[in-house]
This record gives sequence, structure tokens and C-alpha cells, in this order.
Amino acid sequence: MKHPEQLGKYPITGVIGEGAMGVVYKAFDPVIQRPVAIKTIRKHLVGEDLSGSSTAERFRNEAQAVGRMSHPNIVPIYEYGEDDDTAFIAMEYVEGRTLSKILAATPRLPEVDILKLMDQLLDALDCAHRHGVWHRDIKPANLMVTATGQLKVTDFGIARIESQVLTQITSTIGTPGYMAPEQYLGENVDHRVDVFAAGVLLYGMLVGQAPFRGSPETAMYKVLNDEPTAPSKIDIAPRPPFYDSIVASAMAKKPQARFASAALFRQALAKRVLPTDDDESETTVIMAPRAAGPASADPHAPTTPLSAGSGRTTTPLTGWDPQTLARVELALASFVGPVAKVLVRNAARFSTDLPGLAAKVCEHLGSDADRARFTAKLGATGTQAMSHPVNPSLPTGHHALTDEVVTQSRKVLTAHLGPIAGVLVKKAQAKAQSHEQFIALLAENAAAGKEREKLIEALRRGA
Repeated sequence: MKHPEQLGKYPITGVIGEGAMGVVYKAFDPVIQRPVAIKTIRKHLVGEDLSGSSTAERFRNEAQAVGRMSHPNIVPIYEYGEDDDTAFIAMEYVEGRTLSKILAATPRLPEVDILKLMDQLLDALDCAHRHGVWHRDIKPANLMVTATGQLKVTDFGIARIESQVLTQITSTIGTPGYMAPEQYLGENVDHRVDVFAAGVLLYGMLVGQAPFRGSPETAMYKVLNDEPTAPSKIDIAPRPPFYDSIVASAMAKKPQARFASAALFRQALAKRVLPTDDDESETTVIMAPRAAGPASADPHAPTTPLSAGSGRTTTPLTGWDPQTLARVELALASFVGPVAKVLVRNAARFSTDLPGLAAKVCEHLGSDADRARFTAKLGATGTQAMSHPVNPSLPTGHHALTDEVVTQSRKVLTAHLGPIAGVLVKKAQAKAQSHEQFIALLAENAAAGKEREKLIEALRRGA
């Protein structure tokens, strides 16, 4: 087919993908000077009849639904528009791979990766559900993962807005094997269809294959009738029994038997305590080091997994005070999560002053608003770069961690995360070289955004 040279104000620079309803293009915003993704729908598929009106309504809902939300794990929508024969949505262009491509290469992910991905997904869904929006088509192909391991939920085009009445056609929207029983049966649906789909995703990553496989008809039968084998009971490389009750609850046939919210699902997973040798980013296959030179133009380009021991260091970097780096990590962690430590330390190797470090770190933030917020947050900490190299022989941290600080921090973290707090505090205490770094390490255990900011504030307050 012939592709347009421009949609609205956006010059088209490439094709990302094509489906039955339309094409996803890579384009450029000439005003903001940034790449964008343009998702289109062909108007000839949208007639004047009831079905066509519903399709257009769903497409407009994508811009409305996502426009109401701001979350680091949800792809933001910039604009809805129509141009000649095409309706389109302009959204953030995400450099990364779909989770479906990652799973095609590594069907059975390391446990640490699974927990990181699920934590981000469920936090994003919780945000959406609190805004009265549910996705209704959660699946690996609708989840993007950046080179830093950040998950982004895309395609809210079939989201349902509580305040709107959509036509009956929307009740059948979803992907076989990920659709909840009530979607197949044409019953009323709510946010718990996303809980079900997230449970299917979790099971697939744990076991290495989806629980309800086969043709669309076979998948439907299995969703309605079969109970998948528990992850701890599979023949090859069984998972810990910890996950059995969680996936069973998430994939319950009756909505009322599932987790009542994505937040409760997330809290259940947060209780998992990983073995110490697994709880490091070096074991990940979802993160990859930033390549030297220009970024790939292909948002789905494969990236190289980190090999063991290659990614991060706890050695102070020459010329930088560890407390300064810890403050920068703390400011960045609210936006990108635990990977903040890796990003800051990598950037510090090529920076000689704080403005230069901040500029390099800002490259990892996806919007001007986030960059401005990070800069303001960093300035509020009073962070200063060292003008002379740090003397490695001087003590830099453990003296700041008094018994009172550790005890208070344990109480604060317990209130936020539950009994696992004691283990997390011990690990952070062993690694931290300063009070600020101690807080930064503890804050990594909360979701990026307001939850992490509240935890940081509480830890600093000691209450």
C-alpha cells in the first residue's frame, strides 16, 4: 500500500507495524522537535453503521483515556486527529522491544525480571483503574520494554470509560487466551478483566508458555473450563510454590474470586523474597546497556542482555562524592525505578560536573516535563559536584547509619511493604555508603512515581 508522507503536522519517517485496522508510523513532531509514533485507523473500515461508529468511538477513547492519566509505565498520548482518509493518534515513540519479542527469544524469564515487569504493569493498571479506565487487551504485544528495563503499556484504544456507553461490539474485544471468561460470555466487564490478563501473562513468564493455548476456539474452551497446572507442579524447572495461589487468584473464573484490584495483586507479589544471588540486575535479560552512538531507529530492535557482573559497580567513581551520586540516583529513581543507580553511575564516568551529569541522565527521560521535574528535584536536594577527586581512603558513609536511623527506616518500610522490610533494610545497610544512598536503596523497592516519593519523604522524616 502507499503510505502518506505526512499526517497532520507530522512528517512520516518510517513504518513501525501494520495490522488489519491500520498502520503504526514513526513520525517527527516539528514543534517539539521529537520523534513520535502515529497510530492510524483506515476510515473506509469505519462506516456509518452501528459497528463503524463503535470502532471510531473506541479509537477516540484512546486519546481521551490515556490523556487523563500520567504514569511512567503508560505510553502518553499527545494528540488525536483526522487527515483525509485516516484518523490517527500521536503518542510517545518508545525505543525498545515488545514483550512478545523478548518472550520469543527467552520464553521463561528470570524471576527477578518477572517481578520487575509485573510490578510496573500492575502499578500502571492500578493508575488506569483509579481513573475509571481498563485496558481489556493486556498481552505481551501491547507491552513495550526499553533498554533500561522500563515497561510501557500501549494501545488503550479499546479501553472502556465508565462515563461512556459503548456499543455491544466492544464486549468482544480482546485476545484469545488472555480474555477473561466474562469477555467470552458477553457479560458486563470491569477492571478485573485486566487482573485476569495480567495473571495469564505472569503464568506464561513463569512457566515459559501461556496457560490457554491453541486456536481461538480451543483457547476459549480452556479459559472457560480448564485449570492450568500450578507453576510449582510443572515437570521442567518448576517455580516456587509461592506463585501457585497468586496465579490461581488472578486467573479465577469468577471475577469476584480474583484479586479485587491490581494494587492487591501487586502487593501479593511484593511479598516474594528472592535469594540474594538472584536479586541483582546483572541477572536480567530485559535490560541492555545503552549503545555508543546514535540510538536505533527501530523501536523493536533487539538489544544485548547484560552478562553476569557486567552492569554495575559499588566502587566510588573518581571525582565524585558517593553522597552526591546517591542524591542524583534518588532524584532519578522517582522516574525510572531501580535502574537509576546504573544510569547515574554510567553517566558519571563521562561527566566532570553536576550540570553535565544531569544533562546525560536527562537523556533517559521520555518527556520535557519529566526532564524539568527531575532538574527541579535535583536542585531541591542541594546536590554539589566535587571539584577535586574523592580520596578513596576516607570513610564516606556507614557512620551516618546509626541504630536509630536503621530502626526508624525499618518501621517506615514495614508500613509501606510489610514484613519483607527487614530483609530489604539489611541489604541496603550492607551496601550503603551514606544516609542518602541508604534511602535511595530502600526507595528502589517502591514503584516509580508518587508511591516512591511518599516513601522517600517518610524515610527522610523518620516516621
